[in-house]
Amino acid sequence: MRAVDTQYVRRRSLIGAICTVLIGTLLTQASIISAVADDRLKEIATPHADYPKGVWKNGQDGQVTVMFDVNIRGKVQNACITNSTYPGIFDLYALQAVKNYRYKNLTRPRELIEGVSTTVNFTLDSKPRDYVSPKYPYAALEFGFQGFVVVQFAVKSNGEVRNLSTAAALPTEVFEGAALEAARQFRFDSNRFLKSDRIHHKFNFLLDSEPNNLVIPVYPDQAKEEGIQGHAIVNFDINSEGTVDGAYVVYSSDRMFDQPAAEAASQFTFDPNEPAQNVHHKIEFILNRNHRALTKEMPKYPREAVLNRTEGHVIVEFDIDERGAVDNLSVLEAEPPDVFNEAALAATAQFTYLPKYVDGRPVRVQGERNRLRFTLGSQNQAARQQAQEVQQQRQARRLPSRRGRSAARRSASEDRRPEHMRSIKLDPIYELQLTGDHDDGSVIVQFDVNGSGYVERPKIFKIIDTNLPEEITERILDEVSFFWYAPWIENNQPKTVYGVKHRIELTFVDD
Repeated sequence: MRAVDTQYVRRRSLIGAICTVLIGTLLTQASIISAVADDRLKEIATPHADYPKGVWKNGQDGQVTVMFDVNIRGKVQNACITNSTYPGIFDLYALQAVKNYRYKNLTRPRELIEGVSTTVNFTLDSKPRDYVSPKYPYAALEFGFQGFVVVQFAVKSNGEVRNLSTAAALPTEVFEGAALEAARQFRFDSNRFLKSDRIHHKFNFLLDSEPNNLVIPVYPDQAKEEGIQGHAIVNFDINSEGTVDGAYVVYSSDRMFDQPAAEAASQFTFDPNEPAQNVHHKIEFILNRNHRALTKEMPKYPREAVLNRTEGHVIVEFDIDERGAVDNLSVLEAEPPDVFNEAALAATAQFTYLPKYVDGRPVRVQGERNRLRFTLGSQNQAARQQAQEVQQQRQARRLPSRRGRSAARRSASEDRRPEHMRSIKLDPIYELQLTGDHDDGSVIVQFDVNGSGYVERPKIFKIIDTNLPEEITERILDEVSFFWYAPWIENNQPKTVYGVKHRIELTFVDD
């Protein structure tokens, strides 16, 4: 049963006080009653948070910290996201789960309990007590397929799996049967999960064990003479010293490849103290082949370039090593200079290639070049002109009265992100450094997130411990308008999430 994170509340009592002032319905001067070990709250229900749909492939673990109040009826209110390990990915799913938490308020007389904090965990490793490895399908070995399957299920009170099904698979109709058969045999400690919890587990089917060393197998002379090419799949265990035990071939396109493949895999080394069992590795026997791109990462648009409406390009030069990875990167050309360089280099470093082979051996490719373009949606001049006009309107805006400020904010909310720029995605931030002679502080921003994950109708909900001029709040709202979240999906349909609250810490530095 997931308890309230009381230690976090103690460590972050100051932040608790700030969020209390911000989001408590009783503003100012309200005393803080933390959910510490004084039995003021009794946990009734803390529903399991769904893992975000559509981000199965990366499958990283993450955490989201949410601060909230508990009213006299034990219901959560004023939920505010305060931190996230992968901003934008898990946030909405954590928020929706916390909104459904229920407690028994034990205060007498009943009081609003403010500044409660909890950390919601996300993982695709269900950590069963008894784990069963899936069997790699023979057809997948034959064709060299790799992929993953995410299964979903509930757990009986005796620890057995029930209501087992497939949540995601890539490629489809290859690994699902093996994954379901393995998960069906999982066993968990009794009462570890609630009866209503929907659990996910990801099985990776990989043919690259990523050893520390590159070992090139001996190409059989007969296969060379006859022009035979193919691959072999080797299975082995990795011991606690990082070396290979029990390497044997589970599939080969030609028996001539069995011995050299097993001998090469036996020489692999791995990081020590990370033992593994039932590892598969594909060893290719290719005579001659040119290199070919497998994946090319899209670069992230730099935040300042988005906010300044800057476009440009970068030409990157790099080498492709014998494994198909990229190294020795450098920028050959950048326009404008030093704006997109870092983003272009980071994206290029993630490129993967089929390595080049010459006479049966993989070889390094030097001097490969790639142009990365940074454009804010539509490429036509009219769209860029519209963006410039919007920026000029903001700079020229004058706010003579409260009514004028409200009207201006509504207008800014409507025109903050022109239609041609809706494809720009920025990761949400929880800390923002700004220039200016102002006190450090915090803001709570409030907005809706539509079914595509984009922010709509952002506004400043509260400003704490600082005073901000209009140009600073506009700068914050400009950034918030480009936040992107993994969309909230309910019953396989994307839904708008209304009234999302999100805290940002502000740090000011001199010009």
